[in-house]
Amino acid sequence: MQQIPKLKPFHTPENYFEELPEKILAKTTPTKVNPSWIWAAAAVVLLGFGLWQAGGFYEDKPILVSPEEEALLYIESDQWSTEDVLSLSEDPNALLDQIIEEEYAKSAPLWTEEETWF
Repeated sequence: MQQIPKLKPFHTPENYFEELPEKILAKTTPTKVNPSWIWAAAAVVLLGFGLWQAGGFYEDKPILVSPEEEALLYIESDQWSTEDVLSLSEDPNALLDQIIEEEYAKSAPLWTEEETWF
């Protein structure tokens, strides 16, 4: 312990914290903004926005879908239920038969007619 030199405590110079803000502000130079540049930049932005609107770049073009695709979109988004779709049909039984026929045609049969499993 005796070999470690004793350090003197740190002391701040007199009036250091009182003079510090003035010294910092003296080193910085205020920047002046020329107001004509602000007006020019605003004019360019407004002109660009006006040309973009006038050029038709922002047009909501309708997406054309068939009535069947539109009905499927309503069904898949859960806005229409099964009862809603059947109520729109003139013959709900024929519509159900058609749906059943299409669904069963997609799946492979469980057994063929030649197979006898019982």
